[in-house]
Amino acid sequence: PEDFISLMKKQINILKHLEKNKKDMPSKRGLSITESKIQKLAAYYKRVGKLPNDWKYDREKAKLIVG
Repeated sequence: PEDFISLMKKQINILKHLEKNKKDMPSKRGLSITESKIQKLAAYYKRVGKLPNDWKYDREKAKLIVG
């Protein structure tokens, strides 16, 4: 789903930013919030049936999916 992919892109962009700026606390909080949104959305899509029930979120997989 498009909203799911856009959240993953946002998460990857925040991770890239944090590699350069390790002490940026607002970005760390933004990363935490974004990952929480991804988890909630994944639970919804599992419930609806758009994602398989055994699907797990992983940062490395997200990098590969989004590219």
